[in-house]
Amino acid sequence: MKGRTIGELGDSVSRLTSALEKELTSRGLESPTVDDETPGSLSEIDPQAARELIETVRELEVLVQGPRQTLGLMGLQVHDSSSLGAVVLFDIPNLVPPGGSSTYAELSAKSGLDEDRLTRILRYAMTNFIFREGPAGHVRHTVLSAHLTQSPSFCDFLRTIALVFNPANTCLSIALQRFPNTQSMTQTGHSVARHTEQTFYDWLDNNPDLRDSFDRGMEGISRGGQRLQDTDLRAYPWKDLPRHSIVVDVGGSGGHFARDLAQLHPEFTIIVQDLPRVIEVALKERRGKGVTNVSYQAHSFFDEQPVRGADVYFMRHIFHNHPDTECVAILNALLPALKPGARVLVSEYIVPSAENVDRDLGSKAMRRVSSHSRFAGT
Repeated sequence: MKGRTIGELGDSVSRLTSALEKELTSRGLESPTVDDETPGSLSEIDPQAARELIETVRELEVLVQGPRQTLGLMGLQVHDSSSLGAVVLFDIPNLVPPGGSSTYAELSAKSGLDEDRLTRILRYAMTNFIFREGPAGHVRHTVLSAHLTQSPSFCDFLRTIALVFNPANTCLSIALQRFPNTQSMTQTGHSVARHTEQTFYDWLDNNPDLRDSFDRGMEGISRGGQRLQDTDLRAYPWKDLPRHSIVVDVGGSGGHFARDLAQLHPEFTIIVQDLPRVIEVALKERRGKGVTNVSYQAHSFFDEQPVRGADVYFMRHIFHNHPDTECVAILNALLPALKPGARVLVSEYIVPSAENVDRDLGSKAMRRVSSHSRFAGT
């Protein structure tokens, strides 16, 4: 996309905000502010207008700030993540009463975090609209901090970012200097940060506390990713499969997608596969609950597929966590199980063209496991 002038960007912002306001009015909804504790999401009101507005505002911000300030702030974004990590690790949102306030001293006493440090962390978080202060010395909720009290599973994901991912994130550039041409999963930002020669997943298995945090975080983002699950349910014509199809959800974690599919198609037989520790947790949590046409099986997708003759082998959000060589190995492990007419379905993030792109997920994968999101047209 060709760059736009400040005037052109301003006109676009005006047009898009007006469109969103009209849509809110037509639905009888009030226009939200960051001080509201329970607003709706404009991305759900009009996803296209919301996305275009965000991209336009970002471009306008770059022009207004100029290159030096923009790049400087980009380099300091680690502090945004660090302050958010501290907020969720010490569970500060649940210490502030809804519709009320708490003093820094009260929050310090309840959280166990030094008052001076707590105050500085929260005042920095407030620059990102996480909490607000009013009157002086009193902490109140905003739309962002209130959301953290309403979505505990999402907080699990944010804790995983703080405890597991962020050390690797900060060491990506060092890893690239040391290993500029590698695809090895033992030469990553994670391996530099943790001073280990183990792969990310092997290391995680040897650190049970962080592994448990990781598992909860992945479950949290899966539960919070309902729109993605809905997309997977809509993107493929599941109803066109044979009536009593066998569907294998390979690497299906706790079975969140499988259960949604099972409810839509109770005639299917669905098998969720993942590593033994993941399946063990899933079985404990699901025992006696939910749908009856979903079963669980311990299996590593690097090993030969044990379920032969299934109609569908579904690989959901698997490949972006692995380099190309390992993706080939994962697919090869399916081959002996495939019957004529079997389908291998892949749901994955694809990076679009440079004009309209969000590459952050691929960068995250690189920091941990020397992998990446794939590009459209490749």
